Amino acid sequence: MTAPARVGADPCAHARRLPLWGGLLARCADCGLVATATPPSLDYGADYFVAGGPGYDFDSELARAFDAARFEAELEALARRGLRGSLLDVGCAVGTFLVHAKARGFEPAGVEVAEHGRRRASERVGVPIAASLAELPAGRRYDVVTLHHVLEHLDAPLPFLRDEVAPRVGRHLLVEVPNFASLAAQSEGPAWRDLRPDQHVHHFEPATLSRLIEAAGFELLSVASLADPLWSGHAARRTVRSLRALGGPRAFAAEPAASARAAAADAGAAAGWRPPTGVKAAAVEASRLALRPLQRWIERTLRAERLVVEARPAPRRS
Repeated sequence: MTAPARVGADPCAHARRLPLWGGLLARCADCGLVATATPPSLDYGADYFVAGGPGYDFDSELARAFDAARFEAELEALARRGLRGSLLDVGCAVGTFLVHAKARGFEPAGVEVAEHGRRRASERVGVPIAASLAELPAGRRYDVVTLHHVLEHLDAPLPFLRDEVAPRVGRHLLVEVPNFASLAAQSEGPAWRDLRPDQHVHHFEPATLSRLIEAAGFELLSVASLADPLWSGHAARRTVRSLRALGGPRAFAAEPAASARAAAADAGAAAGWRPPTGVKAAAVEASRLALRPLQRWIERTLRAERLVVEARPAPRRS
C-alpha cells in the first residue's frame, strides 16, 4: 500500500487501522503511520539511564564507543555542510552528543525532561540544561537543532515539531529514529531490539517520517538510513540473518515482551564488551570488509537500522 502524501491529526485520528504483528501494532490505513496498539506509559526516572534499567546505559564501555562513533560521524557530516555556531540537542539525555559537539566548536544547549539526565548533562557539558523548550530564552533560534531517538517516544510528534521545535530552528534540523522499515525490524518482528513497545509510541518509516517533518514546516534536504556504527561478529550475523526479510512481509504473533528480552540480551552482552584485539580483531575486520558492499546496499535502499532525516525551515510564502 502507498499511503497518501498527508499527515492526519496527531495522534493520528484516522478511523481505519490495520493490525500488525498479532495486534501488537497498528498501521493507519490512511496516512500509514504505525503505532503501538496499547499506549506505553514508561516513567523516565534515574533507572532509565543506568545498567539494568529499561533504557540505555550511557556509562558502559560499549555505549561510549558506540556513541562516539555515531556522533563523530554525524558532526563531521554537519561540518561538510558548512554548519557551525549554536546547537540545540532536544532530548539530550546525559549530554553525550553535546559533549562531542562542544569539542567540535559548537555552542551547546540542551533540553531533557528527565531530571537525572538533565543534571548529568549539565555537569558534563558545563551549561544549564532546560527541562522544556519553553524554558529556553524567548525567541532564541539555534543554527542546528537535533533530536536523537525522541520522536518515537511522543504521543503527538507533529504539534511538538511544528509548534515547539520549528520556532527554534535557525538553519538546520536533524532527526534520528529507529527505522521500522529496516530489514532487521521486518525479519525479527516483536524481537526487534528497537521496537520497545513499553516506551515507543510510534514506529517511523522513511515516508511517514518525511511527511511528518514536511507537515511541521520544514523542507527536506536528505533522507538516509545508517547501519550501527560499530562492527562486530554479532553485527555480521545479524546483517546476514536480516536478509530473510527480502522474501516479503512476515506474520508475527504478538509478543509484547520479546523486544525487552532482546534489548536485555544485548545489554547483558554489552556489560562485558571490550574492543576486539589480536586474532578476534582481525576476524571482525575481515567480516566487515566482506559484508561492507551488502551493508552499503542496505543503507542505500533505506533499510538499515537508523533513519536520519535532515531538513531546513521551509521558505515563508509571501
